[in-house]
Amino acid sequence: MSILEWEKSEERFTEQSFEHKLTVVIGLFAFILFTMALFYFSYYGFVENVYFDESLYYIRESGLLAPIIVMAPFPVLMTIAGLQKVLNFRNEKTVRLMVKLMLRAIPLYIILSIVNSFYIESKLTREGYSFCNWYTSPSFRGPDVWLKNDELCLQGGSVIISDVTDWFEHKNQQGIEPSVDELKEFIKITRKRRDDYINNM
Repeated sequence: MSILEWEKSEERFTEQSFEHKLTVVIGLFAFILFTMALFYFSYYGFVENVYFDESLYYIRESGLLAPIIVMAPFPVLMTIAGLQKVLNFRNEKTVRLMVKLMLRAIPLYIILSIVNSFYIESKLTREGYSFCNWYTSPSFRGPDVWLKNDELCLQGGSVIISDVTDWFEHKNQQGIEPSVDELKEFIKITRKRRDDYINNM
C-alpha cells in the first residue's frame, strides 16, 4: 500500500461545512508543527545526550529524546493525509499506512530508548561523570543529572532543583569549574530567599 497512489475523492473539500474545513486546516498546521518539534527534539537528544560536550561540568541526560525520530511516521503521514483532504484526494490509505507503521514504531522506540539510555550512561561513566540523585527530578523518566565532580551533589539543592540547574548551566556557558563552597553559598542564599518569600505571603 503506497501513499503515492493518490485517488480523487468524491467529496470535495470546498463543499464541506465550515466547521469540518476549519478542523482539517487546524489539524494540518498542528501536525506540521508536531513534525518540526519531533525532529528538533530528536536532534537535540543526539547533540546534547549522545554526542555531549565532554567539557561540561553538569549534564541533564535523557535517553528518550534521540530515538523519538522513529515516531516520525505519525505526524508526517497525518500531515500528508490532511493535504490529501484539502486537495480533494482520498486519505484512507495514508491513515491505514500510518497506523501500520506506528504499531511497529512504538515497540521500536521503547527498545531504542532503553538501549540509548544504557549507552549514554556507560559513556558518561567512562568520561568520569557521577550520577546525582539529589538534582534528578522525581518525575517518571525525568532527565538524570550527572556531574563531573561528585562533591557538587549536595542534598541541600534538592529543594531548589530549578535554581541549581540554572546555576550549573550558567557555569557551563562560562566554562568556569564550579567550586563546592560557591555552590553551598548559592544554595544557602537561595533557600533563605525562598523561605522569606513563603513566610511573607
